[in-house]
Amino acid sequence: MICDDHPLVGQALAMTVETGFDARVTLATSFQQALDTVQRGGGTDLCIVDYHIPGEDSAAGLARLRQAIGAGKLLVFSGSESDDDLRIALASGADGFLPKSSPPEVIEAAVRLVLAGGRYIPQRVQELAFAGLPAARAVAPPPEVAPPLRPGPLTERQSTVLELLATGLSNKEIARQLGISPATVKAHIAQISALLKAHNRTEAVANAHLAGLI
Repeated sequence: MICDDHPLVGQALAMTVETGFDARVTLATSFQQALDTVQRGGGTDLCIVDYHIPGEDSAAGLARLRQAIGAGKLLVFSGSESDDDLRIALASGADGFLPKSSPPEVIEAAVRLVLAGGRYIPQRVQELAFAGLPAARAVAPPPEVAPPLRPGPLTERQSTVLELLATGLSNKEIARQLGISPATVKAHIAQISALLKAHNRTEAVANAHLAGLI
C-alpha cells in the first residue's frame, strides 16, 4: 500500500517498488482510503505513507494505520524538515522514515531492510531519536574521562554485518557473503554507524570494540 495525496508521486514510488520487488501495489490518496483498503483486503505486508496529507491529522492517521496493518510494516515517506514531524513519525511506531529526496536505490534498500525486520532511520532522524534533554547535555564529564559508549541494541543482521565489516571486507564482499544487495549493506552500515555514533566505517568498528560488541 502506498498512500500519497499526489498521484504522480504515488505512481512513481509504486513503479520503484513493483520493479524492485515484483510486488502488487495499491494506491491511496488519504489516510482513510488507505485504512479502508487495508481493512477490506485483510491486511498488507508494507504500507508506505506520506506524512503530510492536507486536511488530515497525520499523527492520528499513522496511529490508526499502524494498528490496522498488525504484523505489517509501516514506512513513513516525507519531505518534511520539521523536527516535531520526525518525532511524531517515530512515536507512531513506524518501522522507518524515508525522505522523499531519496534516490530509487536507497528506497529499495530501505524497503528491503524494513521487510527483513530492520528499521530504516536516516542519520538526522537517528540523532533526534536519541537526543538527550538540554540539561543532561550541559552536564559533561571531566575532560580526562571519556563517557562510556552505550549504543542501542543491534539487530541480528546488523551484528553480522558489523562482524564482517571488522574483517575489512568491502560492501560488495559483505553483500556476496550474505546474499543481499550492496545497497542493503550500505543501509545496514548507515544504521550501525548511527547507533555507534560513528562518522565512518573505521570509526564504527573502533567504537564497536570499545562497546564490547566485537
